[in-house]
Amino acid sequence: MAAALLVLAFFHLAIFSRLAFRRQESEPDHDLPVSVVVCARNESLALQRLIPLLMDQDHREFEVIVVNDRSDDDTWEVLQWMRPEYPRLKPVNIQADEKFSYGKKIALGVGVRSAKYPHVLVTDADCLPVGRDWVSLMAAGFKEGRQIVIGHSPYERQPGLTSLLERYDGFSKAVQYIAFAQAGLPYMGVGRNMAFTSDLFFGAKGQHRHRQLMSGDDDLFINEVARANNTAAMADGRSYMTTRATPDLATWFRRKRRHYTTARFYRFGHQLLLTLLPAARMVLWATILYLLFTGHVQAALAGLAVELLVFLPIGMMAMRRLGAGAIIWLALPLEWLFLLLDPCIYLSTLIIKPQRWK
Repeated sequence: MAAALLVLAFFHLAIFSRLAFRRQESEPDHDLPVSVVVCARNESLALQRLIPLLMDQDHREFEVIVVNDRSDDDTWEVLQWMRPEYPRLKPVNIQADEKFSYGKKIALGVGVRSAKYPHVLVTDADCLPVGRDWVSLMAAGFKEGRQIVIGHSPYERQPGLTSLLERYDGFSKAVQYIAFAQAGLPYMGVGRNMAFTSDLFFGAKGQHRHRQLMSGDDDLFINEVARANNTAAMADGRSYMTTRATPDLATWFRRKRRHYTTARFYRFGHQLLLTLLPAARMVLWATILYLLFTGHVQAALAGLAVELLVFLPIGMMAMRRLGAGAIIWLALPLEWLFLLLDPCIYLSTLIIKPQRWK
């Protein structure tokens, strides 16, 4: 228990506290030219919601590149119909080819190559910016020579168990990767809300090394090139990009399984840290229960007090910074649930390989 408390003290006091207790508001940069790249496949309805909001951004110089990635609906027709109304819109089409099978990484590369400006901001068609300063706030992350800006993309709130699990999982993961980046240990980002320079993107060797993977290219790109001196993490509430909720539990489960297939390609140090954190949490709760059942009540209560009075409030404050709202009051039982659920999902990927991303 003492060892677990020491490990958790490091994570909460040295890393998560940066997000929980530091001011996260930033000054928007309205002047930096930015190319916004959106990869879309069969998302004609979503694009009709997203594109007007992107065009309404309070930013002086930007373009919106929408890559139609082999859609078989009316996505391309919708883009052509919207183009005269929005001069900043630049549609790019990728034709389907039965000889090749690939994921989002090819479409993203096409979009970045089509970008007019060297600073590229990417998102997905099923996302919506929370306000008119999204582009300018993400652009502000490039100050002081930064080449990567990691943003937050919370899932929209829907009734039901799936939304609860998805939102908690999303917030807890965002606390980790944003706080780690703010502590100088960036290890991942989400393609729904990130920015980078085109030179850095095309210089990444992992774009070719991980070509066989059908998902997780956002994670692996950041894991390869992100360093303390070239990465900024934005936690200003105005910089968020809301993501459409997953429709059902089975779909969410499949997405979780795909994530585990890419995490093993992280750098070794990151894999160690990300394994150590849930392991310490599991050991802490297991030893507290063991001490209670073996009559060592005072020792068990001491460990429980540190968790409930120090670690839990820091985690709740960090999630609150990211807009978790009332879900923070369920943080403790949801933590217990995911301590059991995550190992089960990981083991399922070893037994049954996840299907290829479509």
